[in-house]
Amino acid sequence: MFNLVKDNFDENSDDILNSINKMLEKNKKEKEEEQEKRDKNK
Repeated sequence: MFNLVKDNFDENSDDILNSINKMLEKNKKEKEEEQEKRDKNK
């Protein structure tokens, strides 16, 4: 049973990591855009 769970995770781990990386990248871009707007207003 544990092996089945582990195997499923191994198969999906790349997708999971890619999803997390995309979320982090999106969040980073949003913060950069927000900072740019603040800088323009100064």
